[in-house]
Amino acid sequence: MAILTPLSLADARRIGALYGLEIADVRGLLAGSVNSNFALTLADGHGQVFLRVYEEQQLGAASREARMLEHLAAGGVATPQPLRRRDAAIGSEGAAFVAEHAGKPVALFPWVAGTSLCQARVTPDATRRVGAALARVHLVGASFEGANASRFDLDGLDQRLQGLRSPAPAAGAKSTAPAPALPPDVAAAVDELTGRLERIRAAAPRTPGPQTLIHGDLFRDNVLWEAGEISALLDFESASRGSAAFDLAVTMLAWCFGDDLDPALVSALAAGYTAVRPLSTEERDRLFHESVIAALRFSITRITDFELRPKGSGVYKDFRRFLARQRTLERLGPEGLLALLGV
Repeated sequence: MAILTPLSLADARRIGALYGLEIADVRGLLAGSVNSNFALTLADGHGQVFLRVYEEQQLGAASREARMLEHLAAGGVATPQPLRRRDAAIGSEGAAFVAEHAGKPVALFPWVAGTSLCQARVTPDATRRVGAALARVHLVGASFEGANASRFDLDGLDQRLQGLRSPAPAAGAKSTAPAPALPPDVAAAVDELTGRLERIRAAAPRTPGPQTLIHGDLFRDNVLWEAGEISALLDFESASRGSAAFDLAVTMLAWCFGDDLDPALVSALAAGYTAVRPLSTEERDRLFHESVIAALRFSITRITDFELRPKGSGVYKDFRRFLARQRTLERLGPEGLLALLGV
């Protein structure tokens, strides 16, 4: 995405000083879909740190995320632990990790070396490692207190669809001015997704399943690799209390789909996960339901977060790729998906 909140060198130095760091340079990073991210070069050749400006979260939410990341890192999850401010009291809450810039929360993290994989480089060994890493998030995160419920439940997704069907007037337009019409293919997709949401809601289990802390967004660009090993899991902005089956489904759709779901990648992902954290019978039985919700979620959010933004201003992610995943899941059905996963 674009850098929504600029960060000057003077501001970077002011923030760095709160953490006992001397900053020599600042560089914006076109990464992620929500926040503004920067690489800060330290003086005297001491490397870099990563700075995140939280564009949508308030101080309390950003502080809660910092506490969560500290908890996960302390439990052995491969995620960078947020840096603590020098002026923070020992034992203080998550605000001890968070500063402020332009009225928005800011956090700093160690710079972790590594690269993300393109789909062509994803192998069964890679998905096995990703599955195991996700299972550790669920195991360690189960004891974290304070995570919110996901804002991407069916009601939240329905609200997004309704907003697309009846959009607000364009910025600066008179209240009586009609909002810009959706492009025809987007309007058709919104109709298709509305019908799918209604069918998913009608088929939903009567009671919510077991919950733990989930990542919610473990795509390929949120995992760094070094020498064939996972060096870091990144971007827990969407983390929440939720279904482990949903999180596994998101990861499957993100890592195991080229032109179709790849059986070798899918089965290796499930094997890596269950070797660390076996699925309960209820979680296994909910996998298809959670998978179609996952495909629905990212179809909708890629329309609202990417398709309707000006092109060329940053990262673009095509909602049509997740419509294809949705259709694949419908073709497989519940039994076909479980057979593909090998669970």
